[in-house]
Amino acid sequence: MSVPAQNVVPTEALAHTLDFRVQGLIHVRRGMPISRFLNQRERTYLPMTVCRVFRPGHEQPPAEGALLYETDFAAVPKSRLAFLVGGIAEPPGERVGREPRQVCVMYPGFVLTGTMFLPARVRMSDHLSNLYGDKPFVELADVTVGVPREGARVEQFEVASRQPLVTVNVALAGALFDVAEPVGRDFRSAPQ
Repeated sequence: MSVPAQNVVPTEALAHTLDFRVQGLIHVRRGMPISRFLNQRERTYLPMTVCRVFRPGHEQPPAEGALLYETDFAAVPKSRLAFLVGGIAEPPGERVGREPRQVCVMYPGFVLTGTMFLPARVRMSDHLSNLYGDKPFVELADVTVGVPREGARVEQFEVASRQPLVTVNVALAGALFDVAEPVGRDFRSAPQ
């Protein structure tokens, strides 16, 4: 029988890798933001318990027949983790001096549009160059997960889900860009 670590809280999460999805529990220190947990360099994988492994996709709940495997434990390599739904966000006090920016993070099979908090008056490219090697997991708030389709613009993609918090791996993104006012979203206007 294993004894749970003190001050560690099991939290439901959905990990989207480049190859599949894992739904289960992550075990994070009480009060620790999920981005800080994922950016720990000494831990190269995300441990998950009570797991259900699904084929790639975005539908919630997963489609009938999408379940591949159930297991008590899975070690998900962070180098393959595209994004994670779940956990807690940074507290507002840690965002002092940062401003909300509406961004679009693109992967081959999905596009996430949401709010990222960046240092004030810092270009996106400068901020990202500091993150790629050191802290690739970044929080997005109020996220729309879209499914790309041939011949359609980003604002025309089918909305697969909306999530309050998603932690994205910017190192695996195909592109990341500012969004001024996408259709159907109440984003602030770009500065004139």
